[in-house]
Amino acid sequence: MQRSGSFCAFLLALVAPVGLLHAREVPAQPAPVVDSASASWPAGLAGPYLVATVAALEGDDAVAGAAFRQAAEIDPGQPALLRRAFLYSALAGDDSAVVLAGRLPGQALAELVLGNEAVRTGRWTEALAHYDRVRKDALVATIRPLLEAWSLLGAGQGERALAALDPLVGDRDLGGYYAVHAALIARAAGWPDRAARYERAALASPAAGHDLFTVLALGHWLIGQGQRAQAAHLVDTLLSGAPGLSLSRQGILAAMDRAPPATPRQGIAQAFAFLSGLVGQEVARMPDPSGRLAHDGGLRDMRMLLLRFALGLDPAVGQARLMLSALQYEAGHAVAARDTLAGAAADDPLATVIRLQRARLDAATGRWDDANAALGRLAAAQPGQPRIWQTLGDLQSDRQDWHGAEASYSRAIAASGPLAGEDWLLLFGRAVAYDRLERWPQAQADLEHALALAPDEVLLLNYLGYSLVQQGRDLPRAESLLRRAVALEPQNAAIRDSLGWALVRQGHVAEGVEMLERAAEQTPEDQAVNYHLGVAYQESGRLREAVNQWHFAQGLPASDPGDAERISAALADAARSVHQGGPPVQAQSGQKKD
Repeated sequence: MQRSGSFCAFLLALVAPVGLLHAREVPAQPAPVVDSASASWPAGLAGPYLVATVAALEGDDAVAGAAFRQAAEIDPGQPALLRRAFLYSALAGDDSAVVLAGRLPGQALAELVLGNEAVRTGRWTEALAHYDRVRKDALVATIRPLLEAWSLLGAGQGERALAALDPLVGDRDLGGYYAVHAALIARAAGWPDRAARYERAALASPAAGHDLFTVLALGHWLIGQGQRAQAAHLVDTLLSGAPGLSLSRQGILAAMDRAPPATPRQGIAQAFAFLSGLVGQEVARMPDPSGRLAHDGGLRDMRMLLLRFALGLDPAVGQARLMLSALQYEAGHAVAARDTLAGAAADDPLATVIRLQRARLDAATGRWDDANAALGRLAAAQPGQPRIWQTLGDLQSDRQDWHGAEASYSRAIAASGPLAGEDWLLLFGRAVAYDRLERWPQAQADLEHALALAPDEVLLLNYLGYSLVQQGRDLPRAESLLRRAVALEPQNAAIRDSLGWALVRQGHVAEGVEMLERAAEQTPEDQAVNYHLGVAYQESGRLREAVNQWHFAQGLPASDPGDAERISAALADAARSVHQGGPPVQAQSGQKKD
């Protein structure tokens, strides 16, 4: 993950309006996890600086922070080393960030870190001073009143705390969120009647039920008023906008019977987590020139910092753990992502979602037995939840347990009721399992059903079209499906290869050669593509070029063991044709494209 200039990018984000945060797009790159505790490098400045720079580019914050700290100790006269040591230590959640922040007075991020440390140790006047020194900009302004209000409550100044929030309770967009914080502050200060007024204002807000924190707080109050049905309605409103949390519906309802987080540390932690979510929404609205969603590295770093702040103040914020884990996995650090979830509380409202995600990370890090055991427990506890069976099917597919995958996807489909929208993924997963089990009629039926749900999904168009070519059935339709897929993703080499292969199979060799040559240019190390191109050359009478292409393909890594056999057979056939003067046998088909 490219991170150069992240410190400056973060400071720019703190002083710029939210609308100006779209200047830099750096896609995440997979990177190995390095244990900073065991990392070692040569003595002198060059060694740690090189290690730090590489680790920063790879997104390994722990190693980058440790190495920059050593570099800063060797050359304390370089402010840039100190700033980088501080930034990456903060990103890694390392306690040394607090010490380093003390050497950077006035720096926005440093003041936030020092303010949080003051909150953690109950030094409320210091906390207020540090938070006040953070620049007053559009982004931090969102949570500044919350930082101030909770710190004032910690200092025993409840009236001033509520005065900081009162002007915001009527805000059209976030008024309900501020009102919930105000209600919790009022209750903590011993003013239940004032708290109830804020709770009623929050319930009347258009945003009521749109984030977990407010749902839990308002739900607890409603249950206390004897309105459990309305509390459940709030949960359902939340889940309608965040279906990924639906597995934890019972956990959320159960959590409403407990008092919501109401200490200053917990309130400030929730504010940081909330702001990270808002930044995530900004990221989701950032299209890149190709029309896909951009994911700016600087904004990702900011989100991670905010989540680190939240968990540093309140490790029990399960939603922050889920968000941080997702960002770590996206950056290629599956082990760190799994470790983040390992710290979640057993009674967290989102415990079921966390366990499901941890099982996925177990599988991603090679802990197959742990993953299967966890999913088995989840399925036994909630047999009617299709997402659990789908995840189990995905893991079984990864391990090529096609019988198990077919059974799990079938359970998921049965539990889903009428299929719609993203349910095409269930049908596709089962179709692949059927196909690998050589049950093509069932596979085709699932693919056709999935395509009816998602007619522009190129994965389906390509798989069904290519499979029809392999089956030698309805080649004109296969070509039509693949042309549609190419139109949707014209730069996709795998789809271009599929269309080229379909054209060759129908005798449209010239156009097929052109398609396959372009696919081979895009993916020169794909063995199947090069095999197909060799066949196309053979069909067009260019046997020498075909043999050269197959020899080249023979030296490439195979994604399917059958590819090597087909290439060897093609070369043997070509040799017989040359030495015996006989016609070559028809080239064998390759594997399906999924």
